Amino acid sequence: MTNTTPHNWWRSFFESADSLELSFFPGDKETGAQVRHLVRLLDLSTDDRIADICCGYGRHLARLAKAGYDVVGLDASEMMLGYCRELLDHAGLASQLVRGDASGLPFPDESFDVVLNLFNSFGYFLEEGQNMRVLQETARILKPGGRFFLDTRNRQFQILYAPYCQPMTVGDDRELVLRCKYDRQTKRMRSCWSLPEEPETVVHEASIRLYGLDELDELMHKAGFERTGVYGTYSGQAYAGHHRELLYAARKRA
Repeated sequence: MTNTTPHNWWRSFFESADSLELSFFPGDKETGAQVRHLVRLLDLSTDDRIADICCGYGRHLARLAKAGYDVVGLDASEMMLGYCRELLDHAGLASQLVRGDASGLPFPDESFDVVLNLFNSFGYFLEEGQNMRVLQETARILKPGGRFFLDTRNRQFQILYAPYCQPMTVGDDRELVLRCKYDRQTKRMRSCWSLPEEPETVVHEASIRLYGLDELDELMHKAGFERTGVYGTYSGQAYAGHHRELLYAARKRA
């Protein structure tokens, strides 16, 4: 599986309806539990102004808005924002949605109390500097002392358990095969969905930079954050190598 992933692979991937199935988004019950734990872990207040960066179709955003929180959603995908608007409209909630790029946030300095970046939306950029820019932009829009919660992948877990060859059925009974490969030099996990009879015919692909905790600590410090917690589950279990997720809570240094 040669590495030919497009520079901005995520733009086309998340404009495809297939991404709703291929991303393995958690269901309503798990998402609801995640939001309840976020409120506790971050000590959220209805006085807080919250930015949900890379909000997708609004799984977390809609629940926070329904609970009375002031939350703004940003995503690069017009399709995902469209689904999010429908979700909010159906619930009778006001839409505060912006289309934009996490490495160049269209918000003023120090305009938020809390920033969320959830469900593996960090590490998409092929250039290390742009991934760092995401953290710097997050710090820029946060008030001094503002809280940041990053949900990213546990590299150790992903290397061990990524589906290196898994048949899948998408949409109207279309068959695809998912293959994943980790590149130790670039520290990226590349996922390709191809046709069963034609493995070189790539239908969708993704490439995500996987960070270790030591690397995240260094990046966060450079971006102006101090770590306040690191968890393996939303319920607050201490992070360990066997967890699927690496949940990083931080505070912007004053």
